[in-house]
Amino acid sequence: MLQKNLPLFLRCSPHLLFANRRDVRLVDADGVRGESAIVVSDLEDAAAVDFLFDENLIFWTDVSEEAIKQIHWNQSSNSLKEALGTGQAVVVSGLTSPDGLACDWLGKKLYWTDSETNRIEVANLDGTSRKVLVWMDLDQPRAIALHPGQRYMYWTDWGEEPRIERAGMDGSSRKVLVNENIHWPNGLTIDLVEEKLYWADAKLSFIHRANLDGSAREPVVEGTLTHPFALTLSKETLYWTDWQTRSIHACNKHSGDKTREILSGIYSPMDIQVLEPYRQPYIITPCSNNNGGCSHLCLLSPVQPFYSCACPTGVQLKADGKTCKPGRISVQINNN
Repeated sequence: MLQKNLPLFLRCSPHLLFANRRDVRLVDADGVRGESAIVVSDLEDAAAVDFLFDENLIFWTDVSEEAIKQIHWNQSSNSLKEALGTGQAVVVSGLTSPDGLACDWLGKKLYWTDSETNRIEVANLDGTSRKVLVWMDLDQPRAIALHPGQRYMYWTDWGEEPRIERAGMDGSSRKVLVNENIHWPNGLTIDLVEEKLYWADAKLSFIHRANLDGSAREPVVEGTLTHPFALTLSKETLYWTDWQTRSIHACNKHSGDKTREILSGIYSPMDIQVLEPYRQPYIITPCSNNNGGCSHLCLLSPVQPFYSCACPTGVQLKADGKTCKPGRISVQINNN
């Protein structure tokens, strides 16, 4: 998206979208300290948040209402306080503890983790064609991040064997990336430009980064954090929420210096994203043309032909590998 097409208030500095349990807010990272704007209010327990910039959509999970919801935000607004969302709607219901959420801006899908059912699921933006992608060997999945350009999804698990894993966005090619010197991996974000993975550990009080395959791990911030929860980045700066300080903090993504507090006195800071189109670059994918020929879900894959057709959970795929059979079959997934 061209700079001139951005809302006036987004052209000058990064704006941080964050969940605050009882509302979802925006704050200017370079603005007047202490000021934030409510995008959607009167919520029960907003936890995870993401957006689809091109369609003016903001999504969040509500743990108490066991749902994923959406709202349209006013992209034509000239000021932060005019960005109030409208048209709140439930997208996915019947969840248990949806702790993590990520929007596939290329395939127009929602991915989420559920730490009670121990699943990673996917659905269309309107909640249709819901499918369980990962359910084996998950304990407490939390944060989830997508790299559609490389066709991978990444997630954290802070269960008995804490780790960071990745798999294709169709659930294939699963691999453990980090399982040493890790305890409560809460936050997770991807640097799409430099191809780096960043994560925050609330128990060990650090932010580390590594290559997208888990190699070349190195510390970014250590020794000064209290309880980091979620993190995101924009250009050269990392941003994170902290449960103990009830604040949003920032630092240089390479060195960890230039630390500063963006906003304090937050009711209950949860997930955080930088609301800008540069976090959602457009590229052509195998699913871009005619949904890859799939009747239902076209999911990106790291394995040739770099996508796979899939059906909602309980529906079988025909032998053509493209079309879902009509009707549902009985499926029981063991969560143990």
